Amino acid sequence: MPPPKSPREPRRIKSIEVGFRILRLLEQSGEKLPLRDIAAGVGMPPSNAYLYLASFVYEGVAEQDPATGRYGLGPFAVQLGGAALRQSSLVERAKDLLTQLRDQTRNSASLAVWGNRGPTIVFHIDGAQYGPMGIRVGNVLPVLSTATGRVFLSWLPAEQTGALIEQERAASLSLAGSFDARIRNAGIDEIAASVRAAGWAQTDPSMAGGFAAAAAPVFDQTGHICAAVTTIGPERQEAGAMEEIGRKLREVAEELSKRLGGGRR
Repeated sequence: MPPPKSPREPRRIKSIEVGFRILRLLEQSGEKLPLRDIAAGVGMPPSNAYLYLASFVYEGVAEQDPATGRYGLGPFAVQLGGAALRQSSLVERAKDLLTQLRDQTRNSASLAVWGNRGPTIVFHIDGAQYGPMGIRVGNVLPVLSTATGRVFLSWLPAEQTGALIEQERAASLSLAGSFDARIRNAGIDEIAASVRAAGWAQTDPSMAGGFAAAAAPVFDQTGHICAAVTTIGPERQEAGAMEEIGRKLREVAEELSKRLGGGRR
């Protein structure tokens, strides 16, 4: 009888794996290294190692000391490590709270952080009621037309959100993909003031596409927004239901902020 076949490994990009050998060497070294030591450490000619390092320096993953010419990890490597720690800690602290929110509202519950493309889902639990489009971890949400996006819009500095807002205005697309001039003409200051006053955001009914979403901010130990808690359910709910959902949502967001050692700035 032939031995059982092992699961087929996914195809990989060799050059990326080679590049990560260099990054691991830089990470394991206690000091910045000269090019010749890096090349020897990963077993490649210095000319090849230099090309990888030049790309890493350009992207900020590595940096070169202008005085010595030696290489070490760059500022973006620090950002990546910090982001991984924050997200891991954040999700673990949020899971039971989001499960509780889902059980209380019967709606889906999600956690989003601000990524380089906008609000990004990092944890999600499906609800018992109808929700939109199968929200999943890794989904990136619009800024102007979603409750999650509006929370980040209201508490992040304009320089972080401005470029994405202009892109959405130029496209004039709602979450459902239909043209809506309200996005293009949305008053950013008015949206932010309203959301901050309420302490949570709702989707604009004119852009909702058959569902209702609400989101509230989570603050870290510095008092800055680090995440948004979101719940999504059917658009038609009993009178006063959204206000009650908003109250529960704020309670969950405030408890998560406390677990992170934070609070509203």
